[in-house]
Amino acid sequence: MRGNSNNTYSDLELITMLKRGDMDAFDILYTRHWSAMYQSAYYLLRDQSACMDIVQDIFAWLWEKRDQLDIQTVPSYLRTAVKFKVANYIRSGNIREDFYEELSKLTIATLPGPQELLELTDLKTIIQQAVTGLPEKCREIFLLSRDGQLSNQQIAEVLNISVKTVEAQKTIALKRIRAAVEPHLLALLIIPFVTCYH
Repeated sequence: MRGNSNNTYSDLELITMLKRGDMDAFDILYTRHWSAMYQSAYYLLRDQSACMDIVQDIFAWLWEKRDQLDIQTVPSYLRTAVKFKVANYIRSGNIREDFYEELSKLTIATLPGPQELLELTDLKTIIQQAVTGLPEKCREIFLLSRDGQLSNQQIAEVLNISVKTVEAQKTIALKRIRAAVEPHLLALLIIPFVTCYH
């Protein structure tokens, strides 16, 4: 197969070759799909290192289980695998501190596709409800940070409070947002998709 263009073979032909242990087919599949997989993970996790690990883990799994693969549509299969791994990562509790603040800032322009648009619309509603339910001062501090893009020091000066108070209130806000969002986020990631891991 060496010397052929990446576009010579269909995804399903490459999967057939992969099942026979063809490393070149594996390399082409990786080159063809890793970027879309990374972007799909990154739009949620906003963590470059974690997203690269997720993509690498999926391809390692594909190679290890190559003789058991039963794939009809490669992009859908890989997208489902990404969602499954992202959900596991979220459940693991290894999320960065500012993950939920970053999630609340996502806009339509950042989305990879129409499915993400539906998911983000639901998540934004849940986040807005959580923010609205925060105590007044806590909500004010969170919005100054998220929407006003103010630093903790700037917020402290504007509100005439200590930086430690700002930090404490932001922590409370993010904990409440996390508690509201996480169950829905996991449901959005998992429920509509058939798990491709056994």
